[in-house]
Amino acid sequence: MNLAGKFVRIARAVEGELAQRLGKPLPINVDGAIAALLCELDIPPEIGNAFFIIARVPGLVAHIHEEKMRMRPMRKIHPSDFEYDGPEGRELE
Repeated sequence: MNLAGKFVRIARAVEGELAQRLGKPLPINVDGAIAALLCELDIPPEIGNAFFIIARVPGLVAHIHEEKMRMRPMRKIHPSDFEYDGPEGRELE
């Protein structure tokens, strides 16, 4: 099954135009890729959000598991009271 039809071509054209205007590549994100494929499959736009949610569920489950294993429940979190301890090079600026 070839899914690279009209909507994938549009997404690629947007990538190309942005790269040309910005002077550097700006790849389409996962939501844009999913949207293009859903359009190719004639999935009704009204249910598109379900697919975006499905794509995020594994990350949410992992985050919940990590929180439950490492932290006490129902704690207050002050916006400046946290420390990143994930992989090197992924710190937020």
